[in-house]
Amino acid sequence: MKAIVINQFGNADTFYETELPQTQITPDTVAVAINAFSINPMDIAARAGYLQSPFTDNWTFPLVLGWDFSGTITQVGQNVTKYHIGDQVFGTLPSNHAGNAGSYAETAVVDPASISTIPAGMSVDQAAALPIAGGTAYQAIAQNLNVHPNETILIQGGAGGVGLFAVQIAKSRGAKVITTASPAHTALLQQVGADQVIDYHTTAVSNVLVDAVFDTVGDIAGGLTVLKPGGKLVTVGGQPTPEQLALPDKSVSFQFSHSDTAVFDGLITLFTNDQLHIEVQSLPFTAENVVKAHQIIESHHTTGKLVIHITD
Repeated sequence: MKAIVINQFGNADTFYETELPQTQITPDTVAVAINAFSINPMDIAARAGYLQSPFTDNWTFPLVLGWDFSGTITQVGQNVTKYHIGDQVFGTLPSNHAGNAGSYAETAVVDPASISTIPAGMSVDQAAALPIAGGTAYQAIAQNLNVHPNETILIQGGAGGVGLFAVQIAKSRGAKVITTASPAHTALLQQVGADQVIDYHTTAVSNVLVDAVFDTVGDIAGGLTVLKPGGKLVTVGGQPTPEQLALPDKSVSFQFSHSDTAVFDGLITLFTNDQLHIEVQSLPFTAENVVKAHQIIESHHTTGKLVIHITD
């Protein structure tokens, strides 16, 4: 199989294309011909060598990075009954996948518990964009913050891969959504339902009190200044200090995200009800485009999700 790999940790330009043996299925897994995969901030951390155990426990070089994917099932283990050859699916690979088993490749072996069927109307690129970013947002908004109708939520970093999903999920639950973004993203955020977009370059969030905060950028202190007593803040952008975790009147927590079929099915429901727009920028499957995607994400000015397209 073709794969985009690195032979050492370092800058984005260390990626190159090579041929690797396909991994073999087990009785409890399925093989997928990958149609597309998306790039996440954790991919950048992995490439740079910043991730530690358990992510790195099974890694060897040359290393195939990547977790999100969409694809078509080509083989089914004898114990798998839910899926069949030819099914189009999307999902995520284990956080501690083997060094030759990431999603930056033409094939992958997958646990059926971490995939769902691509619904009608969703492209393979949109499906590949959904698992980690959409799952992270869904866990935060629908589960950990449990946002209710008429509550006000601040989403810090609304235009990124996770933030854009979070805005829409919060709106689908009847919340008033305030978010931070640069002016270039204001129109898109208003289009997907944001009630107020604050330019973080010029304006601090103030003169408002919110019931919940979802922080994707690491500004925990800023979120706490507008969080009501009794409110909750969930962050995926930074680590709370011991003092923040010990606040007597506000709940602060770091979210360890883990998406599965149940989370994906919740996102599919929103998509089929026209409550979830999936914004993607697609690039063809080359090492040069993987390099480009990593560099764009490192610039911290992405809109939605960057996806590498292999085949329809």
